[in-house]
Amino acid sequence: MRFPIFALICIALLLELGCASDKTDTDTPTMGEITIIADETLLPIVAAEEDIFEHTYPGAFLNVKYLPGNQAMNYFLKDSSNIIVSARKLNSKEEAFFKKNNITPRYTPIATDAVAFLINPSNPDTALTSEEILKVLSGQVTSWAELSPNTSNGKINIVFDNQNSSTVQYILEQTHQKQLPANVYALKDNLSVVDYVANHPNALGIIGYSWISDYDDPLTKKMLKEAQLLAVSPNPKDPRKGFYQPFATYLIDTLYPFRRTVYIISREGRSGLGTGFASFVSGDIGQRIIKKAGIPPYYRVPYNIEIYSKPFKLGNNK
Repeated sequence: MRFPIFALICIALLLELGCASDKTDTDTPTMGEITIIADETLLPIVAAEEDIFEHTYPGAFLNVKYLPGNQAMNYFLKDSSNIIVSARKLNSKEEAFFKKNNITPRYTPIATDAVAFLINPSNPDTALTSEEILKVLSGQVTSWAELSPNTSNGKINIVFDNQNSSTVQYILEQTHQKQLPANVYALKDNLSVVDYVANHPNALGIIGYSWISDYDDPLTKKMLKEAQLLAVSPNPKDPRKGFYQPFATYLIDTLYPFRRTVYIISREGRSGLGTGFASFVSGDIGQRIIKKAGIPPYYRVPYNIEIYSKPFKLGNNK
């Protein structure tokens, strides 16, 4: 009697493995369930895209996990998700990892975000050159008095949302450093940065611009009452040419210097739900959602204008 029992066990295991395999391959571009990793500095635009995508395709379920930029990329490398929404491309080590595993990641650019600098509303230094900001971020300038002799704000306290944030990585690359100076502090999240700046006149807060880009959003209005956007001149040799905040127009015209491209990166080997989501976000509806959020979509959103021509009727004509 041992053989039939053994055979039944083998058949059951094979069926279970087969079912498990089917579960991983049942999603289509518009139906199924997947996990997506997203950089938490991009939460507002990703959450808006998720909401409209699931509303458009009721059979699709996106489990979005928001993590600090570096942690999100580590999850992506560990195959915790086939899709990541990232504020940067893969670096050389990460590309080598995928090449070693015979995986070719696919990039879908979706938007131009910015790294925004926040100051307390009482701070008189409302505009700095890009060179001055880089000196502050590299530790060459540590007090507001070095930038403006008339200020009494004292030491500059620089605050980020998280020590593993993509904004930290971005600033390290911009300043060509391996670590930030001693007057840099990591908080809990982007909202904590705004709160800290609101309560500390000497603070310089750094967040992803998409958190405060939608000026119709009540939370954005509240945050911009508590903290002020710093204007930046892209030309340190001649700042008279203008100081710019990271508004969409200035990002498109490349006048605001601290810009970054947002990508959806896929390691899917087939056309699954992740591919469908990337196509949706880079398509007409998805790009309009990004435009509504106050940051430039990567692809130009077309406008259809219909003109109707009718003959004029004069008042005296019958």
